[in-house]
Amino acid sequence: MEWFPGLRKRLRLPAPYPYTLRTIKGSMLATLLAGTAFLIGYATWEVADYTARGVLRNAFMTFETAMATSRLIADKAEEATDALFPQPVPVEPASLESILPPNSHLGNRMRDAVHRNTLPYQEGSGTLTDAARQLDFALLQTVLRLQLDQGRIMLLTSDYRTRGKDIYHLQRMRIYLPPIGNGAARQAAQTPAPPETADVKGPPEPVFRFLNALAESLDIWADRAVLTESPGKLTLATKGVLTHEIWFETTDGSFPLLPPTDKAPRLTIVLNAMGADKATAAEVLSLRLPITLAVLPYAKDAAATATAAHEAGQEVLVDMPMESAQAPFISAGPGEITTGMSEEDMRILMEDALGHVPYATGASNYMGSKLTTDAAASRRFCEILARSGLYVLDDVTHEESILYAEARRRGLPAWRRTLMLNAGPKTENAVLASLKKAEETARAKGHAVVIGNPDPQVLAALRRWSEERDTGIRLVPLRLQPVEEETLTPDDISTPAEQDVPTVEH
Repeated sequence: MEWFPGLRKRLRLPAPYPYTLRTIKGSMLATLLAGTAFLIGYATWEVADYTARGVLRNAFMTFETAMATSRLIADKAEEATDALFPQPVPVEPASLESILPPNSHLGNRMRDAVHRNTLPYQEGSGTLTDAARQLDFALLQTVLRLQLDQGRIMLLTSDYRTRGKDIYHLQRMRIYLPPIGNGAARQAAQTPAPPETADVKGPPEPVFRFLNALAESLDIWADRAVLTESPGKLTLATKGVLTHEIWFETTDGSFPLLPPTDKAPRLTIVLNAMGADKATAAEVLSLRLPITLAVLPYAKDAAATATAAHEAGQEVLVDMPMESAQAPFISAGPGEITTGMSEEDMRILMEDALGHVPYATGASNYMGSKLTTDAAASRRFCEILARSGLYVLDDVTHEESILYAEARRRGLPAWRRTLMLNAGPKTENAVLASLKKAEETARAKGHAVVIGNPDPQVLAALRRWSEERDTGIRLVPLRLQPVEEETLTPDDISTPAEQDVPTVEH
């Protein structure tokens, strides 16, 4: 390298700085350290900021939860206090007029008849909870105004719902409307329609009366409610939320009502597998006894049987075919519901069955020893019944049936049979003995539900029994039986030999 200094002098290059390389290295190291420190600081800041926001968010959520809980506890405490120490307030009864004449101002008189401090809601609060209570109050005023007996209103389900911080109930009920009692109204209902309106079909007169009264009550007490009417059903909604589903059934003067104070033992007789022929239905109806008819939806005369029973003031159930323990070798027949079906498939079959059995207000199981012992399938079936406005009768075709328990868990009115009328020998005397045993059970428990097939010996025994029965036991439709957690004991359940088979037994 001795030539380099000479070359540098000849080219007149400056002498190199002795520490240039180390300076470059030091600058690069310092830059690297500074960048590392900045990244570490930035990451630390982000972690601290995220943690602080999470802690703040959790604190706010805890605070809101505590406030909501305290409000709920305060409301429950206030309700309990009101229940234990009621404040009697003299309230004049609401008007009980029937159909309002044109341009009537009865609504103002109804508002004057109720004191402000009796309202079940805070007027003007604007919450969904109070809006739903306004609908309840308007419905109550309609019932009072039309003098509907308590026995005509059957609550099917009352589901607890929330939306945001608001609490409300989705209520489903069935109302049995009485006939028009006013002579002028009845004459008007029988008057032929003018030619220009003869083809226009509206709801039956009792339904129109109820809708008219309810619409005016809503206009007074819940003017923001949305009332929707369809054949046999109406819905009420407020603030975009469905709060009431109401099914209607018009009745005649023979409709049985049970006074709320009546403590007599109650006995219900159900004849299932009906609808095979109109002659059998006519013979059953000629007994002049309150009998609940469970009609097979795809039997030859199903619709005619259900219609005749309804016109005679009798209760009608749809006897729904269900999968048995002997499936697939034994079938319950057309429209059979199986354990593997989805809820949507069950709903389609149920809607089709109801189309074949008009006026059905409840459902029982035809066969079904497999489905009624399957918790998931029974739960899906009960959900369908809840949305269809039907209550439940468990035929107990299997000793381990849980259909009744699932229906009660869903909140549906439900019953199950106490004994089978023709479970023993197929003779008239044996059926008569079963009826006597049913009387004993009703006297001991206060209630009993018996089921039988419309066999000749059963009908003959019922005819004899109607003449010599204990008149101290009240014969009632199924809907007037008390709904309890337990309606039978293991001794009342039939033996496994009674399980469903496609014969006259089930």
